[in-house]
Amino acid sequence: MAPSPYGAQSPHRGTGSAGRPEGALLQALAEVSPPVQIAMTRPWMPTLAILGAVAALTASSWLVREWSLRSETASAAIPAEQRQRVEQLQRELERNPENAQALLELANLYYDLSRFADAVPLYRRYLERDPGNAEVRIDYAYSLFASGQEDAGIAELYRVLERFLDHPIALYNLGILYAQRGELERARQPLSELIRLHPSLPIAQRARQALQMLDSLSRSTTAQ
Repeated sequence: MAPSPYGAQSPHRGTGSAGRPEGALLQALAEVSPPVQIAMTRPWMPTLAILGAVAALTASSWLVREWSLRSETASAAIPAEQRQRVEQLQRELERNPENAQALLELANLYYDLSRFADAVPLYRRYLERDPGNAEVRIDYAYSLFASGQEDAGIAELYRVLERFLDHPIALYNLGILYAQRGELERARQPLSELIRLHPSLPIAQRARQALQMLDSLSRSTTAQ
């Protein structure tokens, strides 16, 4: 196994314009334990109350980003500067499909615009050239998950963890994605492992908050 480059450092920023995915956990329980977004070096849900909380696990997002992920509808109004850059990168890739830098930049732009289905093939092509890039694979994983390929997205996070067992963002996102699928017990393991391995990282505090929200949801469900 290759040594992890993360050690006790803060989680690394993502490669696109908005940072690593920071997942979403229980908007409906925000009053109990409000989600706090992680400051990365890149700017990114049997009573009705319980049903709403479970729905929020699948509908909202605080996967490691400094801003909230936008919905497909909200991303329709693309700022002119971003739209121009997307068009420039598309033309560049038509001329030179092997331009890895353009592939990654366009994938990240699509990610930031919540156009995850468009980002997926670009991330895949980039990873064919740089398969060991954990940060890009984490973004690819969430793009798969958010575009409906949930099992494939989770599998990509496990690929990261096969090489870097202590990767804090991969552990965090794995827990959040399981929570978004409603697999609350499976969500606890990677979040707890993150806290055990990296107790002093800011992302560990987010994991603690996520676990508190999962516990609140479990207690409320059991009480029904």
